Amino acid sequence: MDWLSLLWIVIVWVLSAIPLNIAVKLLRGKSTLIKAILVNLVVAVLTALINGFFDAHTSIALIVGFIVLLLVYKVMFSMGWLRSFLAWILQFVIIAIVIVVLALFGLSLHLL
Repeated sequence: MDWLSLLWIVIVWVLSAIPLNIAVKLLRGKSTLIKAILVNLVVAVLTALINGFFDAHTSIALIVGFIVLLLVYKVMFSMGWLRSFLAWILQFVIIAIVIVVLALFGLSLHLL
């Protein structure tokens, strides 16, 4: 992997934490951009470990992975289970809004 590919991965990783950070703040959780970036990393590593332990395509792996994701949100953002679940949903709503706004300006994700 060359340095440009690595740089691109880091940029996408940081940008993907912004909707999570906004969602958590809207739900009055304790978040910073750095914490959201760290949470994305922790969730990615734990999901990979869970998928390696279970067969990655089983229902058990999906359920355990989702519960672990909510647990990480709960602990790292000082939120309850319900607000953790709502933050997970809200981050996708924020992403959808950004995509629609970009589309209204004639931009698409493949141009970015």
